[in-house]
Amino acid sequence: MILGGIVAAGCIGAAGMAMAKDLGTFRMMFPVESVNQYHPFFIAETKGYFKEEGLKVEYQDAGGSSAAIQQVLAGNADAALPAPSAFLNAVANGHDLRWIYSYQYANIFTLAATKESGIATIADLKGKKVGVSDLAGGEVPLVQAVLAAAGLNEGDVQIVPVGDGSALTVQALQNKQVDAYSSSLFDIASIRARGIDLVTILPKEAQDFPANGVVVTAAALEKNREKYQAFLRAVAKAVVYTAAHDAEAFAEAKKIRPEEFEDEAVAKNFWEAAHTLKTPPAELKDQPIGTHFTPGFKAFHDFLRTGSEQEGGLAKDVDLAKVLDSSLIPAANDFDKAAIAK
Repeated sequence: MILGGIVAAGCIGAAGMAMAKDLGTFRMMFPVESVNQYHPFFIAETKGYFKEEGLKVEYQDAGGSSAAIQQVLAGNADAALPAPSAFLNAVANGHDLRWIYSYQYANIFTLAATKESGIATIADLKGKKVGVSDLAGGEVPLVQAVLAAAGLNEGDVQIVPVGDGSALTVQALQNKQVDAYSSSLFDIASIRARGIDLVTILPKEAQDFPANGVVVTAAALEKNREKYQAFLRAVAKAVVYTAAHDAEAFAEAKKIRPEEFEDEAVAKNFWEAAHTLKTPPAELKDQPIGTHFTPGFKAFHDFLRTGSEQEGGLAKDVDLAKVLDSSLIPAANDFDKAAIAK
């Protein structure tokens, strides 16, 4: 489904300034359909930042991170915004891809316990039940790994599928069918919006695993560097704008997809989850927008290497120095940030 698009390239700013070079159409693949989660990309359109860069942009929902990468590999999209697990697995399986811009930094999956349960650490889960969205959900390997790291063996904790933040999930927590729940930050946000107090118990090192970023093929990057620079610069402008004008950005996102914001409480909790995900760690303070957090990537890479391929683990090591490409980051930040914020 096409989520949005720029109609035509045009002038930069006021009359008298140079015309933007027409760089043509840019097709971006998202893993899921969400203006809330990816709002800077959409606001880059409404604020005219893509137009300033000479781009006509189309967004599509690929139906998952792996599917988004497949569309890029097939030449049906210029870039994708997948989860790092799908990206690293694709590279480990021989695909020549580059991660050129980091959008989200916090782990999209988390593990939380109800406040009334008294569970404060992973070790406290012994003899308890942990709910997950689905037994095949992306959070399950994470749960299994942190349980093992805490010395809990198979059988010490029961993992139960209770849905993805739906009424079924809420009921399971309220009726104490499960004592804790693991899923995406957005599912957790949905539950909190319904009045359930949850305490995050996922270890800090796992919270710092990276999330989604912009991925391209190495061949396309070499061939169309100017086009990718323009796209990333427009997105970085929107990141600056949304950080400086949070309420206005929320209102603009609501206009783009009103149906996604019908439940105000859920939408605002989702908005806060999106902020959490795209906030860089303290180690990247004052670094350019889109800078990669290599320690987090390395920790996540090593975590994936401990699991089997059936569990989503990596078949072999990935050369992070090669695939985490920072060559476009300076150009992406080549604009007046103070002017955008103002």
